[in-house]
Amino acid sequence: MLHMKKWVTLCCLTLLLFATACSGGTSSPAASSDGGDKGETSGNIELRMTWWGSQTRHDLTTKVIKLFEEKHPGITIKPEYSGWDGYMDKLTTQVAGSNAPDIVQMDYAFLTDFARRGALLDLTPYADSKELRTEDHDESMIKAGTIDDKLYAITLGVNAPGVIYDATLFKELGIEEPQESWTWSDFSKIAASIAAAKGEGFYGSADISGATNMFEVFIRQTGKGLFDGGTLTATSEELQQWFDMWGALRANGGATPAEVTASTTNATETRPISLGTAAMDFAWSNQLLTFQQVNKNQDHTLGIQVIPHSEGEKQIGEYLKPGQFISGYAKTKHPKEVAMFIDFMVNDPEATAILGSERGVPVNSSIREQLKPNLSEGEQTIFQFIDVVSQHSSEIDPPYPQGFSEVDASFKTASEQIAFDQGSMPDVIAQFIEGAKAALGSGQ
Repeated sequence: MLHMKKWVTLCCLTLLLFATACSGGTSSPAASSDGGDKGETSGNIELRMTWWGSQTRHDLTTKVIKLFEEKHPGITIKPEYSGWDGYMDKLTTQVAGSNAPDIVQMDYAFLTDFARRGALLDLTPYADSKELRTEDHDESMIKAGTIDDKLYAITLGVNAPGVIYDATLFKELGIEEPQESWTWSDFSKIAASIAAAKGEGFYGSADISGATNMFEVFIRQTGKGLFDGGTLTATSEELQQWFDMWGALRANGGATPAEVTASTTNATETRPISLGTAAMDFAWSNQLLTFQQVNKNQDHTLGIQVIPHSEGEKQIGEYLKPGQFISGYAKTKHPKEVAMFIDFMVNDPEATAILGSERGVPVNSSIREQLKPNLSEGEQTIFQFIDVVSQHSSEIDPPYPQGFSEVDASFKTASEQIAFDQGSMPDVIAQFIEGAKAALGSGQ
């Protein structure tokens, strides 16, 4: 099944390349529907919008859509949302069939791939005309959404990777909460001690050995990015060090066993910490609120700390990242209205108040100042965490190269093979490296 899924994805990407080659590029302002000021449109316009996330995100986003429709009665927006699993595969298929939604939630990891395939709307003209206002946006986030000198994506929130932990449980067990200076060795010891104290069926942490974006932080600590252009930089020795660490944790209960990990999805509701069977998990800062809301133990308080450091690291692996992007589809028939909604979503005070920090700390600096006095306890924790990362981090690496989706899927497969003891670790790692070379090479 895994081989079949890879072939399906590869075929979809091939069709996408052919379709966009025939399309003649992205839409321009000239293709926009006629309209007067921002509150007026000619006739009824229906846009489609897609995003992934939790039920909390769905509820908040649909509220913003309704508010926009109230303020712009000539425009309706049809929501199409789902969880993360399968989201990019579906979007790839829709783009290949020239049937993608007009407004697309996009991830940093896939931005370069979709932009260079001609799938995304060039937002530069709308930013230049101030129809899409970016003057109060962090410059680094504008840069993050720019590919080949064209603006393809607007940041929905500033984010950072971290370890979410059950602060109440730590206190009950008499274990000190993680500190900003903690190391992978500290993490491993804490995870093992929690498992020993709680007994069978409870684990120190979810096993995230197959999470490429968390492995990336581990590699960044060696002083390099996970990719150098279109080349994977991680060596077989570094990969073995990573998988060995998680293998040792599985052996002592510090991490979930292979069977439990395989049955866990990216949905926060299914994560062991949410089910009350683990004390820690690796996630993005904006997810803290949802983890808290879906936690089985509602009387427990969750905290978040930076990713553990490597002993003797050459640079801090932590970085600030666009939580998610919002982009337009290149073939939308209504690019002006797409830009209007994107502007509304990130710059309108009412809309941003609804969204809060669920997708990350707002990118608009003036909006951040407006929100601070009314933050919930959880949101204050997120804002404080982002402040810590701002002071203790290194610059984000360029967006992932074309072919990353194949590498990402293969990395998860490799971790599963190792966890289930399907083949020797050196052989699995060698196969992953060769597969990564082929996937990245095909994107050049």
